[in-house]
Amino acid sequence: MSSTASLGLGFGLLGTTNTAPVSDESAQQIFSCAQSLGINRFDTAPLYGGGLSEERLGQLLQGVPREDYILSTKVGRFRPYAARVTNPKDNSGDSRDYSRDATLRSVELSLQRLGTDRLDIVFIHDCDEHIEEAVQGAWPALNELKEQGVIGRIGCGSNVSATHERLMERVPLDTLMVANCYSLLQGSAALRLFPACQATGTQVELAAPFNSGILATGPDDPVARYDYTVASQAIRDRVRQIADVCEQYGVTLKQAALHYCSRHPAVDRLILGLAEPAQLISNQQDLRTSVPDALWEALDDIGIVNPFKEQLA
Repeated sequence: MSSTASLGLGFGLLGTTNTAPVSDESAQQIFSCAQSLGINRFDTAPLYGGGLSEERLGQLLQGVPREDYILSTKVGRFRPYAARVTNPKDNSGDSRDYSRDATLRSVELSLQRLGTDRLDIVFIHDCDEHIEEAVQGAWPALNELKEQGVIGRIGCGSNVSATHERLMERVPLDTLMVANCYSLLQGSAALRLFPACQATGTQVELAAPFNSGILATGPDDPVARYDYTVASQAIRDRVRQIADVCEQYGVTLKQAALHYCSRHPAVDRLILGLAEPAQLISNQQDLRTSVPDALWEALDDIGIVNPFKEQLA
């Protein structure tokens, strides 16, 4: 069975990161390729380069009719402009502020950098230890902007399933960006979060289907990353086991990773990181490639829960 999930692109690599920067020329090539493939969902955040990603994405969007793309950014987590990154999960100098004033100011600056007068989605970013502040400050401010038509939908963006769950219990959310908690290596979002989203009709955008890279590169790449850092031997061994099962069914690891994420009934869209045009084309082709249902049964046998059982019944 092939997948028909829609794709979006995250533009974090247009900001300063702990990996090689994306040049202006490469960024334009990737953006043009995405347009040619019909990909029109773009995400960024003030965290990425302290606004640098938003600035550069805004430049790419110049001249593109506003109705032709879906644009999101985030509030609550910040980084100094063009700051050097040593640890993307907890970088020195990063800060968090989920207050009303900080939220309104953040959206105002994002609109300026992106060169637009409205945002389709704004996510409350990584409020894992700041649920109360987000409920009391960021969410009401975003709701006011939603009522004014400045933003279309309010969401939560986090790598932690419990963060989404706790915020959803307190305030209504339109969209979630769920990262690094549902993949061939990680299934925490499927336990309670995805069923809750299906029950409430909350849209799920799933980011990081490759868990920062290793499910695309495979276990033998010496710098293969898992959850933003170089993968441990235990993770590499598990990925090798998964890849061996996939090979038995004529499916690449990357194809299996994309299909596993996109075909979950709660997932509306995959958000991929920036990749060279050939890789982007390959990802879209992989999603159109048929994957035998027997693969999911075989992966279930090694502990990867098959979420498609009802679809296959």
